[in-house]
Amino acid sequence: MTPSQTRDVHEDSLTTQQLILDQREANQRMVAVAIQAQELAERAEAARVLAEATTIALRESEDRYRTLFDLAPVAVYSCDRAGVIQRFNQHAAELWGRQPEVGDTGEKFCGSFKLFRSDGSFMPHPECPMAEVVDEKLSEVVDGEVVIERPDGSRVTVVVNIRPLKNRQGDVTGAINCFYDVTERKRTEVQLADSLNRERELAEFRERFIGMLGHDLRNPVASIVMSAAGLLRRDELGQKDAESASIIIRGGHRMQRMITQLLDFTRVRLGGGFPIDARPADLREVCRTIVDEFGASIVLELEGDLTGVWDEDRLAEVLSNLVGNAVEYALPETAVVVRAYSEGSEVVVEIVNQGNPIPPDVLPFIFEPFRRAHRAPSVTGNLGLGLYIAHQISLSHGGTLKAHSADGRTTFAMRLPRGTTAA
Repeated sequence: MTPSQTRDVHEDSLTTQQLILDQREANQRMVAVAIQAQELAERAEAARVLAEATTIALRESEDRYRTLFDLAPVAVYSCDRAGVIQRFNQHAAELWGRQPEVGDTGEKFCGSFKLFRSDGSFMPHPECPMAEVVDEKLSEVVDGEVVIERPDGSRVTVVVNIRPLKNRQGDVTGAINCFYDVTERKRTEVQLADSLNRERELAEFRERFIGMLGHDLRNPVASIVMSAAGLLRRDELGQKDAESASIIIRGGHRMQRMITQLLDFTRVRLGGGFPIDARPADLREVCRTIVDEFGASIVLELEGDLTGVWDEDRLAEVLSNLVGNAVEYALPETAVVVRAYSEGSEVVVEIVNQGNPIPPDVLPFIFEPFRRAHRAPSVTGNLGLGLYIAHQISLSHGGTLKAHSADGRTTFAMRLPRGTTAA
């Protein structure tokens, strides 16, 4: 083969290879286009399916919303941005006493016939809570109270809870109101308040009556005691008459103590409080005086500085009540302990006796009036005011009085701030 023929064959071979490469590239581009077309078709189908599913979901959501709206156990209605009613359930229509027309632009913010505030003043619809939320004057309304008047003239009191409805941008597009009838509850509250007022007035009358009675009894009882004491001083009575006069005097003294307690009780209950004449005093001497008066088996323990600014007579009354109570309920042949000691800026007095503990159901109420620590049938001349008065006197001094009873031992502890002591 000549060189010229060899060159021609070589050129023909290169041309064939180029054609093959071009065809291969063309096939690859066709395959790529086909794949892309398939992908686009699949995406379009997926978008169609998604749109259809979204439509179905929205329809189902709307159906559920309408069902919940209608089946809600309270009245519900919604308004658009202009205040036009868009939807309401049967409960709302029943409370309104009418059925407004949905979408009526001449009737806005509420489907009620008339509205009133809780104080009875008229409330125009454009000033109602729903209008203020729609107009963004209020962010929401929680447990607001509104009075609805129906077309027949009847009125119901409702509690409203209103939330704004917003779009994705956060703009208010309307509001929804859930409200319920509290008319019976309000009526019951009014009746209860009236009943409490009557009870309070009756209690105040009883306490005033007790106070007047106690005050009026003081002079006759004092005359009886003085007359009986005068008869004893004459030494003209026989033994039996003298004993009778002594009984009269003791009974008169008990009556005087009870009358004093009644007057103190009335003063506190009517807001007068205990008059306290606070002066520099030494509780050591008060304790000794009270212990000497009882003359019983009492152990007196005094420790440290027991001075302060107090009303000695009132504190003596407290200690007399507490020591008398302890002696009365102590076990036979056991000593009552009266212990007073200093504790920083305070003085503490404890009265301890051994005996039956105060019942647990009584202990929390031991300082309430007309309560007794024990239900002893033998106790007479006791109104159940001693501990109450002792507690009130302690409070009037800025102190405390507490009781503890366990393991056969009962302790009453009075803690008093010293106040400003004399130099």
